[in-house]
Amino acid sequence: MRLTEETRGGSKEVHETLTSGASVEAHRPRNRFPLAPGKGPRLFVAGGIGITPILAMVRESAARGSDWQLLYVGRSRSSMPFLDEISALADAESRVTVVETDVEGLPDLSVALETAPHGAIVHVCGPEPLMEAVVDTLAELRPGVEARLERFHPAEGSAHGDTVEVELRRSGARLTVPADRSVLSAVREQLPNLAYSCEQGFCGTCKVRVLGGTPEHRDALLTVEERADSILICVSRSQDGKLVLDL
Repeated sequence: MRLTEETRGGSKEVHETLTSGASVEAHRPRNRFPLAPGKGPRLFVAGGIGITPILAMVRESAARGSDWQLLYVGRSRSSMPFLDEISALADAESRVTVVETDVEGLPDLSVALETAPHGAIVHVCGPEPLMEAVVDTLAELRPGVEARLERFHPAEGSAHGDTVEVELRRSGARLTVPADRSVLSAVREQLPNLAYSCEQGFCGTCKVRVLGGTPEHRDALLTVEERADSILICVSRSQDGKLVLDL
């Protein structure tokens, strides 16, 4: 393994502290883009290589007997993987819409999202502009419909923002998080052993229960239900300038 300084410290820590005979704790991989449980209706939107996780979800939904629809977007059919596998799915003619943007232009998301089955959960994977368009269209046409996203990189915007006053209820600490720092970095000054990992709102390691304040969620992981009482403090902040955390 080559030591590099251009990391968040993992490479350096391994080289300096991991010696022969040391014990290393490992856990199963986390799935940060799971298919919603149950047989409820599903709408899938895939852009380009984003079809990779979506195809497995579509197959599972079909096996469960779910009511599902797929919108698959790409520049041209020659550049879109798994078209043969998708065409072979049961009821593909009535459930799958393929859009070649070089030929047809950008898809009309309002049509796809307005016709989604009632109560559907929308799973989306693809380029950032496509996912942003889905989220914006849902907010306008179908408020309250849940979208679950798989991003190739963190969402636009960092963990920085307005100053946040944070109370750590169990430890009794109060701290001010300035605009140019994440909540996680400030909290770790008080609680240096607090677990964290990706610092991009992906993995969920830094998930904390919220006891007060109104979170401004910027993660790409938590469900609607989880966001009601939890926050990923690596990227998210507060809408009203305060947070009371169960720490």
